[in-house]
Amino acid sequence: MTATQRRTFTAHTSKANLEAARKRDLGHIHQGKKALGWSDDDYRFHLVNLTGKSSSGQLDAVGRTKVLGHMEALGFKPKARAFKPFDQATKIKWLWGKIGEAGGLRDASPQALLAFVGRTTGTGVDDVSFLPTASASKVIEALKAMLDRAKRARGAAHD
Repeated sequence: MTATQRRTFTAHTSKANLEAARKRDLGHIHQGKKALGWSDDDYRFHLVNLTGKSSSGQLDAVGRTKVLGHMEALGFKPKARAFKPFDQATKIKWLWGKIGEAGGLRDASPQALLAFVGRTTGTGVDDVSFLPTASASKVIEALKAMLDRAKRARGAAHD
C-alpha cells in the first residue's frame, strides 16, 4: 500500500441488531424524559434544539446518541436491563431439573448430572461451571433432546 492509499473500514451489522439498538435507545430517551421530569413541551424543546426533530422516533443513531448525551449531562443515568440471561452452567442445572420434573430421570441428583456430563463430553468435571463453552453447549443440546423425549413420553402415557 502506498502512502496515498487509505484503507476503509466497513461495519457489518444485521437489521435486527440495528433495530434492537434503536428500541433500546428510544427506551432510554423516554426513561430520561421521565427521570428529568420533563413535560411534553420540555421534551420537544430539547429534541428540536439538539436535533431539529420533534419526535424521538424520527431520530437516527447519531441523533439518539446526541439526545442521550445531553440527558446524561443533565444527570440522567439509564437503568441497567433487569433481564440477566442464564450462564451455561445455570442452564444445564435448570434443564436437568426440568427433565427430572418431567419424569425423564432415574436419578436427578447432582452426582448423576456430573456422571451424565462425563459420558456426554468424555471428560469429568467437579462442577458444570468448569466446562469449556463448546462442551457445555454439547451438554445443553443433549439435555434439550432428553427433555423433549421426556415430555413426549409423558404425553403418550396420558393418552
